[in-house]
Amino acid sequence: MVSVILPVYNGERYIAHAIQCVLEQEYRVDEILVIDDASTDRTPQIVKSEFSRWVSYYRNERNMERCYSRNLGAKLARGDYIFFLDHDDLWEKGYIKTVLQNWGNADIVYCFPRKLIDSEGNVIKTSRKRLPQDSGILIFSGMVGYPSATAFRRNSFPEYRDEFMLREDWEVFIRAFLEGLRIRIVDQSMVMIREHSGRSSKSIRLYRGTMAVYRAYRDKVPETYLPYFLFHVGDTCMRFGKLIEGWKLVSEAVSLKPELLLSSRNILSLIKRGFRFWKSHA
Repeated sequence: MVSVILPVYNGERYIAHAIQCVLEQEYRVDEILVIDDASTDRTPQIVKSEFSRWVSYYRNERNMERCYSRNLGAKLARGDYIFFLDHDDLWEKGYIKTVLQNWGNADIVYCFPRKLIDSEGNVIKTSRKRLPQDSGILIFSGMVGYPSATAFRRNSFPEYRDEFMLREDWEVFIRAFLEGLRIRIVDQSMVMIREHSGRSSKSIRLYRGTMAVYRAYRDKVPETYLPYFLFHVGDTCMRFGKLIEGWKLVSEAVSLKPELLLSSRNILSLIKRGFRFWKSHA
């Protein structure tokens, strides 16, 4: 049995498209749960008037943020497998079928998203990033996270944590890896992440969430993966203008694993972000 959980807050522009893409899946899902985080726009009316036949609608009494909504959805779900879809993202029609076919004995399946779409749903970028074979490198390098690309076996769902807000989707993978949960990476382009002005990826809260993850796991990351972890955190610091902090972490990462500088992607990122001294507010 498959449950799809759709958390939403003020999603009137995209919620219908998200629900429709679930209904159009080649694999027919057993239930769709919309968790409305006290929206103040027309989200409730759209869901109830257009999709009440297919959707179970729940509304938080007040805005509780997305971790609470996702966790509530998981508690309400009846399926053996739970899939999350953010209200502004989309799936290809074969997404759920593909994930289930690749599930095996995994506790978590991550279908690496390669397509970015604009506000109208047009593909604006397709990633050609080469993924490491070692899933640990993928995880500690911060290359996983999007909930819309993440599915869990319900009886081993680790829950999202508020204290890592905006990086809770990365932290859950780190915690799952360290706790020995089985994580499978599927590299098929079936998930479309929407870029728009309201997306939270540019918020300073993402930096704060990243640093919360760093403080919680700095001394718990296995030695093999520590350089990747430090480099990613340092790179994120630079992205938000914390250059002194960022260079300190990147330097430590490179001292532990000089091969990090053989990656053209890493070099380009440092050139792009590491020398913007006019933006620095260390």
